[in-house]
Amino acid sequence: MVFLPGHGATGHVFAHQVQALALDRLVSLVLPQGAARVEEIAQRILPCLPPRVALVGHGLGGAVALEIQRQLPARVTRIALIAAAPFAETPTEAAAREARMIALRAGRIADWVTREFPAGAISEVAERGRLGAVLSGMAEVLGAETLLAQSRAMQRRPDQQAVLRRCLAPILVLGGTEDPLIRARRLEVTAGLAPVGELCLIPGTGHFPMLEAPQLVAEALRDFMARSLILRRRAAD
Repeated sequence: MVFLPGHGATGHVFAHQVQALALDRLVSLVLPQGAARVEEIAQRILPCLPPRVALVGHGLGGAVALEIQRQLPARVTRIALIAAAPFAETPTEAAAREARMIALRAGRIADWVTREFPAGAISEVAERGRLGAVLSGMAEVLGAETLLAQSRAMQRRPDQQAVLRRCLAPILVLGGTEDPLIRARRLEVTAGLAPVGELCLIPGTGHFPMLEAPQLVAEALRDFMARSLILRRRAAD
């Protein structure tokens, strides 16, 4: 089981889930970095993966997980996408991201975090001050150069709807009901694209349910991993 953190996150974002799931299975974590395109990041990660692997990706990590599945589908047993969707950025979204990247070019990482993950991205239920500090700390560890490359990868990521439609591995689409960056409706559409897809929404959480409701996310992933790998397409297909 391999965890892939999202844009601006280190392994700390999955700390609780890794610790919980490592009790009964082999778990590892790989950062999606080293290139400015999702396809190249996936190619860099592939040599690090075991012959058969379950992928858990948040945000950018989800896009990389789908790209790995596209390149070598026989190696991927199942995928959990957290706050991730298979759609390419619109020109408006790409332009807005370009504006946020100005802070990174100037080395203003804290400013970028505030703009990239505004207050609404962390739910009212969570401790916003504490989690905001966690996000800033992870971004500082990665550094402006890595954050810029990840921003480019997000900006240039391909449309992956066809990848989802062809994927016969079980897919769990998980997210927060209060996430303003990846709305619940978009997650519903994402789950509906997969032949063997299911949706899990964590009430009262935003863009980082792994930090906001760590135990609930760990339990959802444990249940997903415990299910049979016998695959059946939906009747409509």
